[in-house]
Amino acid sequence: MKPLRLALSCLLALGATACNDIQTSEPVEETGTVTAAATVDRLYAAVGNNELSIETLGTFETRNGERVLVLHGTANRYLESVFSFVPDDIFGETSIISERRFEVVLREGHELNTVLSGLPLFISIDTFTGSPERYYARIVAAPRFFDFRGSNALFIDEAVNPVYVRNGTDVLAYRGKVDVAASSLSVTAPDGVPVVAPVDADTFRLDWQYPAVYQAIDPHTTPLTFTASLADGTTAQKTARLVARVTELAVTAGDPYDVWPSEPCQASVYNCIHSQPAGTNDFAACGTYRQVSRCMYATACDVIPPQPLALTVIDASSLEPARAAWNVGSSPLSWRELNTVDAYTTPQCPASPVTIQSVLAHFNDTTQDLPLAEYGTFTDRAGLAQTQFFSGSRGAALLSAIDAYAGGGVIQAWVLTDEAPCHNCHDFNDYAVLFYPGSGKVLLLKGHHGYDS
Repeated sequence: MKPLRLALSCLLALGATACNDIQTSEPVEETGTVTAAATVDRLYAAVGNNELSIETLGTFETRNGERVLVLHGTANRYLESVFSFVPDDIFGETSIISERRFEVVLREGHELNTVLSGLPLFISIDTFTGSPERYYARIVAAPRFFDFRGSNALFIDEAVNPVYVRNGTDVLAYRGKVDVAASSLSVTAPDGVPVVAPVDADTFRLDWQYPAVYQAIDPHTTPLTFTASLADGTTAQKTARLVARVTELAVTAGDPYDVWPSEPCQASVYNCIHSQPAGTNDFAACGTYRQVSRCMYATACDVIPPQPLALTVIDASSLEPARAAWNVGSSPLSWRELNTVDAYTTPQCPASPVTIQSVLAHFNDTTQDLPLAEYGTFTDRAGLAQTQFFSGSRGAALLSAIDAYAGGGVIQAWVLTDEAPCHNCHDFNDYAVLFYPGSGKVLLLKGHHGYDS
């Protein structure tokens, strides 16, 4: 059974009695001196003749000495039992509080952080009547701003999204955004203040780690104050409240693990992660926290099907200075010349393990630019120091530049020097193919050396 779409959001103030499984935009409400988009009070969904609604705004309470977030739901049938879970684990505490009403309690700390970071929460619901008598709900909760009051010069994005940012041992951050053409922006509150950083001339980033984002949403009645120094020298101010809010609701009578399977690593996210510069700590551009987490330790074969060996040409122009430097000192009587340095990449997920032998076989099968592999010698990084291109300090400098380009590490290599026709002189063609298993890059070097007889 396919999952239902997100149910139509309905305002209780409008006296809604029935909802479809589509979402509509809401009217606006007055919030002090400015007008902001109204916050939906409830989300509704239906399966068979069962209807379910969830209050979007979670409330904080102290129970048994602990701070907890309480989410409230209402069914249109008498409830027999309810419980909440995440894949393979009971999660939170769900209780029936009246014939048709229930609550989900998430404890501050691990439970709350897990749900706010994007992990959907499933709820199993059994009713005494109705069809089906058992169904499942899926809810997503997230930090959200609302109740905006103040200057129109500041636009505070409603969403605060979980993102993957390395910060010591923590890799989870909660990120918001403020659009304002200002030289500076500050945020004040009794606690739960984000780290503010400029992004461009009119955008500021807000970052919280979990302890601070929790402080900002509990209690949700305390606003944060945003103060901006505008370009004209004046100051603009706005307040907004940050709350824990249910943002998605869906229901199904099917197996929730089949209807809402855990999302695998997406190829676009994987490729984004691996295209970032070395030392990158902030991966927000690649997706949400959980999307990036699924891909951070995935392999290429987890996201793309196996491919036959192919060599795809890639740009090697950054090696041109190293090639030119290697050629310095050649003379008409005793010459050495590195003519070309070409680069290729092998498939991210090869159908068979790639080796220097398979690379040479591919070259020999697809081009006549190289002598047959059996005429040369297979070697490794240590053996390269004895070859024409990589001996001595000149060769070490060239190899260092190639290492930086290809990623370093283990090198599998093939080299060949063979004599070429030369009138009254001796000339030798030089070839080298380097394969870097760590990066999958292949370098092909061609040149010659000789002397006048």
